[in-house]
Amino acid sequence: MENERGETSEWEDERDESGFSEKEMDLDVEIRAGEWQNLRRFRSYQRRSRQWKIIATYQAISNRLRQLEQLFYELVRNHPTKSEKLLWEIKKLRLIQEILLQCLVWYQSKRDQQQLEKDMVPQEVWDLIK
Repeated sequence: MENERGETSEWEDERDESGFSEKEMDLDVEIRAGEWQNLRRFRSYQRRSRQWKIIATYQAISNRLRQLEQLFYELVRNHPTKSEKLLWEIKKLRLIQEILLQCLVWYQSKRDQQQLEKDMVPQEVWDLIK
């Protein structure tokens, strides 16, 4: 957005013909790649609503789970004893995913009455959606 002097704000991104900025496209690539832990470093992620953050993180974790499950089946087939650590990671991500889903449901049902608060979710999940 331009100010009185015709300068653009540092918050505004250069947009292409589709309406997306390069930074937003980078964020979308991270979500599709399942890089859920890296989402917080994007300014466009930080400026979004909590609801959007919950959905984006949920999608990224879903994508990561698909990748890990595929690796898990291959690992179990070839090295059943080495698959334990990967199984633990899959279980952890499924738990985080379930918590995010509950946050979204709770956030939607209490939207007009009260905000989702820090003490309502585990610290690791709160750090993702704050």
